[in-house]
Amino acid sequence: MKRKRTENAYLAGHQRSWVWGRHAVMEILEAQRWQMRELYLAGELSESDRAAAAEKGLGLGAAVSEVDYERIRALCGAADHQGYLARMGPFPYDSLDALLERKSEAPLYVLLDGLRDPHNFGAILRSAAALGADAVIAGGEGQAPVNNHVVRASAGALNRIPLARADAMAPVLERLREQGVWCVAALPRADLPVWDCDFKQPVAILMGNEAQGLPDDLVARCDAGITIPQLSSLDSLNVAAAAAVVLYEVERQRSGRR
Repeated sequence: MKRKRTENAYLAGHQRSWVWGRHAVMEILEAQRWQMRELYLAGELSESDRAAAAEKGLGLGAAVSEVDYERIRALCGAADHQGYLARMGPFPYDSLDALLERKSEAPLYVLLDGLRDPHNFGAILRSAAALGADAVIAGGEGQAPVNNHVVRASAGALNRIPLARADAMAPVLERLREQGVWCVAALPRADLPVWDCDFKQPVAILMGNEAQGLPDDLVARCDAGITIPQLSSLDSLNVAAAAAVVLYEVERQRSGRR
């Protein structure tokens, strides 16, 4: 009998605090931002690689152990660990207050409401970091937590862009609008095409979850609804692709490119 997967069961319970893979673990070690409780390094790695990772792991307060590849696989339940495995503490989310205190002259925020897929979450973090967003604020019912899939899909961006967590998005929108930030809801259909927006002003882009999109009450709290005109009648862009398109348009306008 096939076991039914719950909404956030992208990882088994024992895996949610683990991060594995050379790039993912080394990015965390280099950033020295996220508490690491344990670091497991395969004895099959070169001595120089083990020493470099161990030194940085100790800097994060991790207990460092040398084990074999099979032990790491048994701990994380995955074969693609490349000899690196870390057990992490709680992710150090920024607070909304802290983000607003250090905002730039024309801040760009990406708001994610109830994004369930960690791969989409990580991909949006990657686009946000690459295209100049000041911060990502994630929250709402069903929002995916930071886990191994988010870390790896972000390709290191998780360690390079401020990320805040909110219980609900309505108060966030209220605070941002009080601060003079233009809040827009990205929708499959709306009257305002993305290229007709004025993105040179302070702006927050609200993206909904993969299945239901944005609830009406959040759309009503935004200053405008924006859309990406498409040649197909299908909603052919997923949330991560749509976020990348909107963020590129913001960067294009702000950089003066044509």
